[in-house]
Amino acid sequence: MMKLMTLAALATLALAPAANAEEGVRVSLIGKSSAQIHADIVAAAKKVCAKAASSETLFLDAYGRCLKGSVNTALEQLGNSEVAQIQATRVAQR
Repeated sequence: MMKLMTLAALATLALAPAANAEEGVRVSLIGKSSAQIHADIVAAAKKVCAKAASSETLFLDAYGRCLKGSVNTALEQLGNSEVAQIQATRVAQR
């Protein structure tokens, strides 16, 4: 299992390339439960996407697309079914 993952600013998936697109946030996985890992991934994505979408005219739309894409990509990279299930449950509850 990975002990540390980098959540890249995957804003390029949802936004036009921006100066902030190369920044990233490290998320430590050491000694954390699946729920804690999921919360940390979401928090990191929020931080990255807020910065990446800040110059967009339709901020909320750009931010939402960035957040969804970043979290989904990070979960795919992580490859942990328990953490992915937390996200699936959260999306289903909306």
